[in-house]
Amino acid sequence: MQKNLNKTIKVAALIAVLLVSACSTGEPQEPTPDINVIKTEAVQTAMVEMTVQAALSPSETPLPPTLTPLPTATLNTDATQPPAGSSSSSSSSGSSSGGTSGTAIPTWTPVVYGCEFVDQDPWDKIQMTGSIYDVVWTMRNVGSATWSKFEYYVKWVGRDDISPKHIYKLPHDVGPYQTVDIAVDIYIPTNPVEDPGWSTEWAIVNDNGDEICHFYHNIPSTYPAPTATP
Repeated sequence: MQKNLNKTIKVAALIAVLLVSACSTGEPQEPTPDINVIKTEAVQTAMVEMTVQAALSPSETPLPPTLTPLPTATLNTDATQPPAGSSSSSSSSGSSSGGTSGTAIPTWTPVVYGCEFVDQDPWDKIQMTGSIYDVVWTMRNVGSATWSKFEYYVKWVGRDDISPKHIYKLPHDVGPYQTVDIAVDIYIPTNPVEDPGWSTEWAIVNDNGDEICHFYHNIPSTYPAPTATP
């Protein structure tokens, strides 16, 4: 009896194993999911959603900064061309500069009448009352005109009249940058004076009567002449 029971149990266990095996082989088994594939699909889905969102809301996505173009230099043709109907400087002057006018070069205009002081003898100083002497001025002609001794002369023009003559001739012609010695007689009055003393002014006069050069002789004061002993 016991043997039959054991046999029955073994048969039942075998049948159960066969049923389980039949069930497992009759239906297809579900494959195990791949983790890497799932991650890839998730990333692709997220990228698609971001692309769609960016297309729907373009203002929310910051644009990359753009470079501002620099201003372009332009040639001012009006400043380099002569006005219509006018001739260029090259046509009037005969130069071959291509028709454009260059910077004007200043020209030097010589002085026609001019002089400068060089020397004097005697120098301005205190003199004795009643003295008679010649004062000599050395002057240089710095103009372009020659001082002709027949047309130019020396003239007393003001201040104290302490010379017996008011006009003197030039001793010779004086060309440009040449010098001349001009001598004038001086008579010191007999009455003593103090500062400002005596002063006399003279000028060279040209052939038109113009005073082209002025010079002076000053005596700051005078002292009495010694009294003669009887």
